[in-house]
Amino acid sequence: MGRHRWIRSGLIVAIIVAAFVAGSVVLVKAQADFRAQWARTGHANREFARAEATVETRGVSAAHCGRCHSEQGFLAWLPQLEKGNPGLITKPDGSPADEAYLSNLGLNRFSVRPITCATCHQADFKLRVTASTPVLPAGFRAAGVGLGAQCMTCHNTRNGAITWNAPDPRRYSAPHTAAQADVIMGKNAFFVPPAEAPISPHASFIGDACVTCHVRFNKESHTFKAPANVCTRCHGADVTAGRVQGGIKTLLHEVEGAIGAKVLAARARIAVIRNWDPKTDQYTDNFRVDPAQIVSVDLAEIHGQQGVKFNLRSGAAWYSQLGSVMDASGRPVFATADPIVRAGWNYFLIEGDDSFGVHNPRFARTVLLATLDALK
Repeated sequence: MGRHRWIRSGLIVAIIVAAFVAGSVVLVKAQADFRAQWARTGHANREFARAEATVETRGVSAAHCGRCHSEQGFLAWLPQLEKGNPGLITKPDGSPADEAYLSNLGLNRFSVRPITCATCHQADFKLRVTASTPVLPAGFRAAGVGLGAQCMTCHNTRNGAITWNAPDPRRYSAPHTAAQADVIMGKNAFFVPPAEAPISPHASFIGDACVTCHVRFNKESHTFKAPANVCTRCHGADVTAGRVQGGIKTLLHEVEGAIGAKVLAARARIAVIRNWDPKTDQYTDNFRVDPAQIVSVDLAEIHGQQGVKFNLRSGAAWYSQLGSVMDASGRPVFATADPIVRAGWNYFLIEGDDSFGVHNPRFARTVLLATLDALK
């Protein structure tokens, strides 16, 4: 009888060990799959981390960009964020981080790591930020967004809160292009009262916001690319992303055209720009122009600032940040109080969300229509 008990116990142990080994093999394979998927994303781009988050390329402003463009910067910044300071990376005593401190964190071209598994996940693979975010660099807190809180911690405009009816924003900033959290939460648009800026059902009713569509409904979850048919899963076969996006793309085109028309109407006053070359990423200061050569205007974001592309009769183009478009006396042709500055912010907010309305259709449409009205 004792021998039989020993045999049964041995079988049970063997089964448990086999199950553990099998489970470990599955876990290791899943992790390998996730890493392979991650490697195909922008999060894995170490050269981009070197360009955006190191002292060699950014100096002390690596304390700004390094927060979200590097593993080491994010892990240094997150405890600070959770204590209520969404600003730049600081030293432990709260003083501004200098280049030596940032380099010691790993924000140098030899050590910097891009957005890795450890950036978002703890050692037990749980996400670092869940349920609700602290107050973000965009000036608001995203509450009740489940696992999507991790994504929103970095995917926001990072330029502070917008006062919707401010007559003068006093800056030419463009929202950071990862504007998804602002759009989903219905935040930070000019000309739109908060009561008319709806939070998206994608934030409040699908459990984990970003993670539901970009990870859970995605067979290759760690590419973070929502499947082409993701909308039909909840809304039926007739509701595709393309049907939502068509109208928003039209409105974006109209807003860009309306802003461009106002810039073109003032072209006779344009005498000097700080010309930017998109191929070399270099500027030419005090670049004198002949405004008669300008035939049309497109919008462009240049190093975090609203900018314009002047299309010329020759087929060439000049680029300039909006605040560097000067008249003959050296004054900006377009003051920060000009409505095109607030309109430009709204344009880049919706354009930089990159879903063309899918994340929050009502908000995107409301913002763009209000912007067109303001430009009239």
